[in-house]
Amino acid sequence: MPERSRRAARAGGRISVLAAALLGVVLATAGPAAAHTLDEAVRAGDGCGWSSGGYINQDSGAATTNSGTRLGTVYLLWSGTYQENCVVTLKTHSSVHGVATWTESYLYMHPSTGFHRDGDYYSHYAAAEGPTRGVCVSYQGEIRNPSGQIARSPIVSPGWCG
Repeated sequence: MPERSRRAARAGGRISVLAAALLGVVLATAGPAAAHTLDEAVRAGDGCGWSSGGYINQDSGAATTNSGTRLGTVYLLWSGTYQENCVVTLKTHSSVHGVATWTESYLYMHPSTGFHRDGDYYSHYAAAEGPTRGVCVSYQGEIRNPSGQIARSPIVSPGWCG
């Protein structure tokens, strides 16, 4: 093999190794809804997106199935910095934590000004946030386990008016 071809082959091999290493780094990086804690979900761009991390936990409720199994906790949070509420549905039960199942958060605004929703097949949490200054809010969350059972938090009456 001519010298030029051998160098090109070695360079191509090095580029392939570099590309594979970079791909590994990208794949190892946490993807959407990959946080394991409430604080991580609050700061994550695909969570509440509150990079300052400052928030108040206004309320929380268990997401339970009809048979009483608790699959997670639904949190209503407030950030004075961002003037927003955020609802985080955090999966905690071993049957759903780390498993991509339907997970959903709702942030309702009252009087009847709409809602913010986040729902998809997530492994750790769903988070719905939005500006809520001057309105009252309520919230709800839902988690489905791999067999399709639904765990919901109760819809809390409107409150937390700002």
